[in-house]
Amino acid sequence: MVLDSFRRFGATSAAKILLFTLILAFAAWGIEGFLQAQRSPHGLTVNGVGISLVELDEQYKQRLQSIEQRLGQPLTAEQRAGLNLGPQLVAETAARSVLRQTAAALHLAPATRTLQTEIANLPPFKDERGNFDATKYRAGLAQMGRTPAQFEAEMAHDLAVRNLSQLVYMAPLPTQLAAQYLALAGQQTSLEVATVALIPISTVPSAEELEKFYALNPKTYEVPEHRSGVALIVNATHLSGTLSIPSSRIEAEYQANQAAYSAPETRKVRHILLPSLASATALQGQIKTLDDFMRLANQHSIDPGNQKTRGGDLGYITKAEVVPSFAEMAFSIPVGTLSARVQSPFGWHLIWVEDIKPARVRPLAEVRADIEKQLRTTELTETLNNLSSQADEQIAGGATLAEVAKKLGLPTTPIARTQATDEGTEPALLAALFATASGQVSAPVNLPDGVAYIETTRIEPAAVPALATIQPMVQRDWQALQAELNAQRATEKLLAAARAPAAGPRTLAEAARQAAVHAPIKPYKLSENDMVPNWLRARLTELSALPVGQTLPTVLRDDSGWHVVRVTARTTPALITPTPEAMASLTNELRADLEALLVGYLQAGAKITCYAAGLQQVFGAPMPCPNGTR
Repeated sequence: MVLDSFRRFGATSAAKILLFTLILAFAAWGIEGFLQAQRSPHGLTVNGVGISLVELDEQYKQRLQSIEQRLGQPLTAEQRAGLNLGPQLVAETAARSVLRQTAAALHLAPATRTLQTEIANLPPFKDERGNFDATKYRAGLAQMGRTPAQFEAEMAHDLAVRNLSQLVYMAPLPTQLAAQYLALAGQQTSLEVATVALIPISTVPSAEELEKFYALNPKTYEVPEHRSGVALIVNATHLSGTLSIPSSRIEAEYQANQAAYSAPETRKVRHILLPSLASATALQGQIKTLDDFMRLANQHSIDPGNQKTRGGDLGYITKAEVVPSFAEMAFSIPVGTLSARVQSPFGWHLIWVEDIKPARVRPLAEVRADIEKQLRTTELTETLNNLSSQADEQIAGGATLAEVAKKLGLPTTPIARTQATDEGTEPALLAALFATASGQVSAPVNLPDGVAYIETTRIEPAAVPALATIQPMVQRDWQALQAELNAQRATEKLLAAARAPAAGPRTLAEAARQAAVHAPIKPYKLSENDMVPNWLRARLTELSALPVGQTLPTVLRDDSGWHVVRVTARTTPALITPTPEAMASLTNELRADLEALLVGYLQAGAKITCYAAGLQQVFGAPMPCPNGTR
């Protein structure tokens, strides 16, 4: 971990840091992936902080892949929908962003050493003996498409959130209060539920009733606006197959820039990090051999990455990767000798060099693929910019997209008759189509790897069909509404009978007979929340306070019909002194509840907006926006 911190300190200018980040990003994702990550629109914005669609898409795919690996088979579309992963992921992402922002505002960032220790203890970065492995760390981050700085910043955010959660202090409960709480938690409430089902009706509405119903519900039958168009797409997908880099150009690039393809001198270095000059001086006199150095490094080094078994090993390093004072000493001593004491921002070091690999010019065969990729990227970028400029000029001159495509040698893509909520069209193209007048060409539309132009060729305005053309549909809707109203009126009649003053408790069966309402009665027990139907969950608090024999004052609704609910019995376990394990579990449970309340409180005050079309494209269905607007 100290080595990676050296590398960050060793970057002496903003340009160098930026260049290093770009190199890693291009190497990990390729040019197309990098451009996509940079240009991706935000799927969520939380208090002005955006979360890209690419990030949400990656997390969603990772979760699906993890579930499929555990199941040993791919999920069907129905199974994916049933998991409800999309809304969960959107809600979790919004909550995490709110918590990170709150932790930052409260200055809860972890200490550097705490961060280093946390990362050193992550299992993916350990060797077979359970020790932190710097090589695995760098390779793992490269595979993830992260630089050490990016990854450590994300870890720092998460540790700050953990520090925030620790502010929620839950003192141990008094034993008597805990016993009462556990007794209430074990309470069983018995209910009876009378359900009035929806019974389809065959009554045919009069012409006047049908006309009135149709006139009151125009939006129900409105056919939305539809548009057709043509897209001209100038992107890497269309161009990459047409680009070819000749060998002569690769060789010329190599000859002209050999310094860029030189491998600098590297040294295999060990170090002992100590807190003071005095401790470094005391240890210096005890080191005669490499074995002495390794043994004392394991005993005394305060580098968290040393893990007491690595003998201070930093692996092979370059001079540019470490802070100047460390580099000057490590690259000035011969192999097999102990350095003088040297100070860095982390403390005092003793250094031992085990091996030296001299600087060399890498042969063309070794770097040919990298040069070709670089030249292809440059050529692709120049070609895209050139074609976009030509397209802009021709469109400004009044050319149609068909004419522009012919001159540039690019294909056009028809956009068939579609509406603004279509899921099969790229959201950015769809937005441009519905923002451009008929016969006009849109402004350039940014895509992940290029630009596009949209020409709107036809607009069919939104309209409500004449009643004569949709009469059977309107009649079915009228009949469904009448069935709904009949069931609601019958249920309210049953409720009035159940709640009417009477001598002694009145069962729902008695109330149904008095009200002449057909309503099957079903018993429920509220000892297990998992057994409670969704339509009843929102009333659990109200039911827990409702006396035995009383009926909820309102009717409840779900797909099966209308419900009247009455409490028939309630039993509470006897008070028992809880065990220490039960006390600890209860304290943790209440603390989790407090943390959930904290998240809810913070999120309620956050400004959250969602890119509805983009989220729908990622998750395949409309997504609820947590506490926000679309």
